Amino acid sequence: MIEFDQVSKKYRRKEVLEPFSLTIREGSAVGIVGPNGAGKSTFLKLVASLDRPTSGKVLFDGKPYEKVVRQVRSEIGYVPQDIALYEDLTVKEQIAFWRRLEKNKVDEDFLEKMVGMLRLDEVYDQRIDRLSGGWKRKVNLCIGLMRNPKICLLDEPTAGVDLAAKEDILAWLKQLHKEGRTLVYISHDWYELKALSDEFLLFAEKKPIFQGSQGEWLEKREELLGRYEDDRELRRILEFS
Repeated sequence: MIEFDQVSKKYRRKEVLEPFSLTIREGSAVGIVGPNGAGKSTFLKLVASLDRPTSGKVLFDGKPYEKVVRQVRSEIGYVPQDIALYEDLTVKEQIAFWRRLEKNKVDEDFLEKMVGMLRLDEVYDQRIDRLSGGWKRKVNLCIGLMRNPKICLLDEPTAGVDLAAKEDILAWLKQLHKEGRTLVYISHDWYELKALSDEFLLFAEKKPIFQGSQGEWLEKREELLGRYEDDRELRRILEFS
């Protein structure tokens, strides 16, 4: 379980997240949505321990992150929005390179299963610079999750991909959730969010303003539309949900 207790974040003098508190339950699939600049990616970096809060505490199973940071990082897999791959390597070489950098032994059975479900074996010998955006996204996902993490953090992992690649990615993430892993997932696609998430986390005005199940979302939607009627971008997100 991951808890945020009155956490805020500033970069220099700019506040990107105002103080907030929330809990991510073990085994949940949390779909994050909100306007650009609302703090979603910053929140994910705080969960991943890639950034530290300016104020407040982040707790992992009741312990402050700074005291168990090695455990946190060993149990988390982080897939950034930016594709971070070496273009001159083949898919096979790419996976082998990143596998050697892992401090803990990689679960070969898990890695083989992921490669198969993402169909990466079909392009194993192709260079990254010759692959479509969808294939690159799938390789990026494979690299980020190859340690077989308990907690999977994903920042728009299907951005700009074709429908077939999107379905492959969603099928794999659903399988991970079915096996008990915690998913925390940023997306602008309501189809993905509804297909994958058992609860939503809505960011606006530099903080989370809603967390709850899909049923609770439907109950709260009209109230949120009324409360934020002057925020055009947020209204569009709410109207299309």
